[in-house]
Amino acid sequence: MVICDIQDTIGQSVASEISGQNPNSKIQYQHLDVTVRSECNAVVEAAVRFLGRLDSLVHAAGHIHRDAAETIADSELDYMLDVNVKGTIFVNQAVFPYLKIQGGTILNFGSDFASEPLPLLAHCAASKGAVQSVTGAVAREWGKYGIRVDAVLPAVWTPMIDGYRENLEAESVVGHDVCMDGRVCLGEKFGDVEG
Repeated sequence: MVICDIQDTIGQSVASEISGQNPNSKIQYQHLDVTVRSECNAVVEAAVRFLGRLDSLVHAAGHIHRDAAETIADSELDYMLDVNVKGTIFVNQAVFPYLKIQGGTILNFGSDFASEPLPLLAHCAASKGAVQSVTGAVAREWGKYGIRVDAVLPAVWTPMIDGYRENLEAESVVGHDVCMDGRVCLGEKFGDVEG
């Protein structure tokens, strides 16, 4: 398994934790900025060298930023689309030549925001909707090669969501929590998958 992230400390920690739990497994960390096509290609190539082959991709890179729809800056919109949309396309393209040979699985992470947008996240909702659309199109194109491409649209409570929720006005917090209610609720918070 090759774990990739732009945040090296977190990525290395995750790789170390998994390696510690599975001492006989091949696990490696690689720095990856999914907004740079050449990095995506190089990291996938290195992963294939390390593992000997490639069977699957779990693409969970994402960016979230809270802003009113009328004030979203060009630079923020560009970065949101670069990470969430172009990153998905770049990483999927990077694994395609390897999966085309033997088949395999791609799992792209979108977000529940794609179908249940929240206030101050119009640009995030749009980008995650694009992930869902790209995934559907790629699944239809690459199915003939034995490549299964799926997307999950989680509504999971993460530190990223905590940061979003903490900056909401009281009435928006209620709307947010109503939106999260009924989602995957296994833990102490709405959408918490740890139980």
